[in-house]
Formats: sequence, C-alpha cells, structure tokens
Amino acid sequence: MASTGWIEDRWLKKRKDPVTGKRERTELWGSKTKRYRVCGIPGVKKRSFETLDEAKDWKIKAISETKKREFVDDREGEILLGDYITSEWWPGCDYDQTTAETMEGKIRRHIVETALGQTPMYLIGDSHLIAWKKELAARPLADTTKEVLWTHLSTIFKSAAGKRIVKNPCRAASRGVRPQAAGDTKARAWTSSEAHAIQDAMIDRYKMVAKLGLHAGLRQGEAFAFSPDDIDEDQMVLNVRRQLQWSKDGKTAYFKLPKNRKERQVPLSPDFLKRLTEYEEEFPAIKVTLPWQGPGNGGREKAAVRLLVTTRWKHRIRPGSFNERTMKPALAAAGLIAARREDESWGWESSREMMHHRWRHTYASVQLAAGEDPVSLSHWMGHASVTITLETYAHFMPDNGMRGRTAMDAWLERKT
Repeated sequence: MASTGWIEDRWLKKRKDPVTGKRERTELWGSKTKRYRVCGIPGVKKRSFETLDEAKDWKIKAISETKKREFVDDREGEILLGDYITSEWWPGCDYDQTTAETMEGKIRRHIVETALGQTPMYLIGDSHLIAWKKELAARPLADTTKEVLWTHLSTIFKSAAGKRIVKNPCRAASRGVRPQAAGDTKARAWTSSEAHAIQDAMIDRYKMVAKLGLHAGLRQGEAFAFSPDDIDEDQMVLNVRRQLQWSKDGKTAYFKLPKNRKERQVPLSPDFLKRLTEYEEEFPAIKVTLPWQGPGNGGREKAAVRLLVTTRWKHRIRPGSFNERTMKPALAAAGLIAARREDESWGWESSREMMHHRWRHTYASVQLAAGEDPVSLSHWMGHASVTITLETYAHFMPDNGMRGRTAMDAWLERKT
C-alpha cells in the first residue's frame, strides 16, 4: 500500500529507552533546527516546521493537492523571476535568431533588470504587477510595447505554473492591472490611388518589392529572397520557399524558411507573370550565396539563390536601408507621411502601420472582396491557422453581416 506520509519528531527518537521508558533526545534537541518534519508523501520533498500543528496542517494540504495533481511546493517559487527567466525559461525557448535577439533585449531590460525581476516568483501578485507597470510608465515605451511585454511576462509565468508557482499571476490579475490595449489595431489596406502613388514614387528597380507584396501577399523578407526560379508557369503559382533576414547588428545576412517554418504556394495571375518576366529582362537576377539558418535547404549550411530584386550595386537588400531610402520617401511623395526637411536632421514621421505589411493587407482585402474563402487565403498568406486570418481580416469581408441579417427572412419565405 502506498505511503500517505507521516510526521517525524527530529528532536526525539522513535524508540523509548528500555530503562526509563522515555524517548531519548537526538543530537538536535533544543537546537535551532525545526522540530517536526513531514515525510513520505509521494512526489513531495520533506518539509520541516516549528510546531506540530503547522506540520499537520501542511501534511493534510499536501496530500489533498497531490491527489488532485495540484500540489506545488512554494519553495520552488523562491527563485527570483529574473533568475528563472535567464536560467530556465529563455534557454528552453526556440525562436529564430531575429525574433530571439529582439525579444531577449526587451525582456532583459524591461523585466529581468526591474524590481519585478528581483522578486521571488511565489510572492508576485497584483501589487507587484502594478509597481512594474509604473516602472515601465516612466520609460519611453509605446503602449503597444508595454502590451507585448505583458504578453511575454504572462507566457513566462504560464511556463512555471504547476511547477514553481501555483498559478499565472497575470491571468489571475484583478481588473485594471493588465495594461490597456493599444486601441484600434485593425489591419488597413491601401486604396488603389495610394498604391499607385507610392509605386510611382519608387525607382523602377525597387517597385517589384511592393508588387510582390501587393500581387502575392509576400512579407518583406520573402520578397527580398524571392527568385525567378520560384515561378511555376505550368501550375501558375509562386513558390514561397525562403526569406532573407539580417542579424540585429546588421552585419550578417542569412536565408531561412518563411515564417512558421513552412513553404507555400500563391496563385499567379497572367498579368503578374508578365510583369515579373519584364522586370527580370530589365534587371537580371543576381546569384547570392548566404548561410541557411534552421531547418530546410536539405540540411545544407548555405544556399545559392538567384535573387530577383537586389540593390543598384547588385547586392542583397538591407531592410533598414530600403525602408529609410525607398519606402518612406515614397510614402512622403504620396502625401501619406511628413517629408524629411533638408535643412534639419530629424527623421521621417513614424509610419509603422504604413510599411510593407500594408501591401499584404491590401492583397488580403482584394482577395476577400473578390469572394475568395478565408481558408485558401490563410494558406496563401502563410498564416499558422485560418483563425489568424479571420481575426486579422474579418472586417474586409464583403457585406460583412448583410447575409446574416437577411438569411432568416429568406428562409422563412421559402415554401416547403
């Protein structure tokens, strides 16, 4: 029969002295060592207490929670949050290099190196989270960044729940503790006139980056890594096989699989095929050999790819340079952001929501307006699931809600 646990008196021996009839004292008698120790509960470490009542209460609680598989030893939560992140959570993460570099810096500066990061995990509750929010409020961080940090923090606590802490304090937080959402974050599309104006302002060599986003929904890194060899004229599809990424310091470029580590195919229209062909005739593809990171590429360490779009010096494209020298000037020329003043050193007006991703949003909106189903669109966009497509682009659905409003009326009018 399995043991249900017992309480051991560490100051007195179990057996009585045969002469005196009393239990003999152990060498711990009268010391600062806690006298009563709970032992023998399967899967639970021994624990000592000052009084017998404390030991009994904890024993009952531990046995009950163990049977329900809810027991968490709060001693495991004595680890500082920052130490848990750096020694256990982060080493177990499996993010790509670009994502990892961005995440690691934010988490280190805004969680690990804060007062919250120096707090034992089992103690953290609403008051600590509120204090952390106030600490972040004093920093020059956008609301969206604070929301992302909260999400990271919740993910970290979730990984420790049931192991080092009983529950995720972010999920258990009271109303008002969680940071306010950034507001309306619906994906927005370019109008036809805006799309034309932006492309007209770009030099011819770089217009194809926009077209790959607009006509095929490619992400910017996928557009930079696209090759004429990815065109399948027989099936009339584009094969999205890789993306071009750069290390955070901007010194190392590499290829890797598209986001979510999966290749995909996108329908190719005759008109876009013609545009691709004409573009390559004017700007011949350049073969570039770069390291390959992660799975794919047949396990080879490098990949040689004929890149469709390269710089005027026939090099692979740096996203930072492209955005600052091509995309933002085009947005300014189209009247969508404030132009840079030549006599001053300030940069372009913030335009995050009007960068390359809006070409993808426009592609999605046009497809949905044409009646394409979200499942197919999800595949073409390279989303992890159709749920992401629906959550992001539901507002682009044609006559959204109209069919639902009239469906019952039409059904009732039927004669059966």
